[in-house]
Formats: sequence, structure tokens, C-alpha cells
Amino acid sequence: MSTINHIFEPKRLYLVWHHSKDVAPRHRRIVGEVFKDGDSVKFRYLKDSEDYKRATEEGFIGFPAFTKSSEIFEDALDAFSTRLPPRKRADFDKYLSQYGLPNDFHGSYMALLGYTGARLASDRFELCPDYSDVTAPADILIEITGAHYHVDLAEMPAPGQQVEFLPEPDNPYDKNAVAVIYNNKKIGYINKTTAIGFNRMLSTMDVDGYVLKSGEFESKIQVILLVTCR
Repeated sequence: MSTINHIFEPKRLYLVWHHSKDVAPRHRRIVGEVFKDGDSVKFRYLKDSEDYKRATEEGFIGFPAFTKSSEIFEDALDAFSTRLPPRKRADFDKYLSQYGLPNDFHGSYMALLGYTGARLASDRFELCPDYSDVTAPADILIEITGAHYHVDLAEMPAPGQQVEFLPEPDNPYDKNAVAVIYNNKKIGYINKTTAIGFNRMLSTMDVDGYVLKSGEFESKIQVILLVTCR
């Protein structure tokens, strides 16, 4: 399986920041949320969260489009949609194919932001969907974290290979941790920012994972999964 057939339309996206200092671990920090409120899309910083406080200590100064305040920002979708290439661009289908999305992708901008992460080379932000409200059928994308600690290029699963998911409720670092298993070996974890919602998916649906892409990126192992929920 290499194409998304059932698009997941998220109601909430987490704004995730990770610092670029080489002297400290590169933790992903949830610093805000983009959420639907009726027909509008709004944004707010999660200033009371532990992640936000840690991010501030690590150098987070805010997302460029929004001042660091406690207010809820209206009409927030445009600020994040500019991180995507225009849909009318001639090579937009190539952009979609990087993420296993069909050429005739008909999802909303919220969905497109969630599938792609809206990453830019110029900053350290990404958007991660909240999987707490996934309903079957749905196909989602997951980039394994920590793969470079568990697998080398020779052991890396090829595209199309199936993987398994193993919750680790006794994990001393994160009780919501979900390990990714290939050939009876751990090859990484589900992104911590989405692990709570992913655990709910595992307990309520039939969830299968397939390698969509694998390789080396910025001197690290990268494995992207296509996850089907039925």
C-alpha cells in the first residue's frame, strides 16, 4: 500500500517546536494548537503546559505570525497555509506524492497541513494532528522518531513492508509510548506529540502500518509509515 485512500480531517493540529542548539537534546515541544471552532480556524499558545515552559527555557520566542500572548487568534489558517506550495503550482502533484497523497487530493487545508507537517527548512516548526478523534476508515502518515538509535541502513525496512505497534505503558519516560516493531525488532517510536491519540486508535480500531518511505535524511535514518485505521 502506497497511497492514502481515506483522508483524515483533523479538528486540531498541534504546533510543535524543536530547538536547534547542538548542546542539548532536540526535544519536540507542543507550544500551541490550531483548532476548528465552528466554521473558523483559530490559534492559541498553550502557555500553561509543561512543554511551553520548557520550550521557553530552550529559546522559543513564538511563532512569527502571532505574538506571545494568552489571546485566541482568529482566522489563523492563512498564517499556516502560506507554508504550503500553491495548489495551482504545476508540480503540486509531485509535492503530494512525497506524502503518499493522491494527485486529486480533495482534503481541506487543515488536512493538508496535518499530512505534510508544513515544515520549512528555514525554521523549527511543524504541525502534528491530534489523533484523538480519528474515526474509521482513515489513512494517516507517521514519521518514526528515534529510528537512528535502533536501526542502521542495512536493517531498515523497505517501502511496502508491514510493521507492528507495541504500546509500552511501563516505559519510564512516557507511559503513552508506542514502539514500532519490524521483524521482531524495535525500530523506533510513534511521535510523542501524537502518542495519546495513537493509543486510542489502537484500542478502538484495526490499525495496520506499512513503510511508505525509508532512507537517510540529514545524516539520520528516516522511516515514514502509512497507517490504516479500519
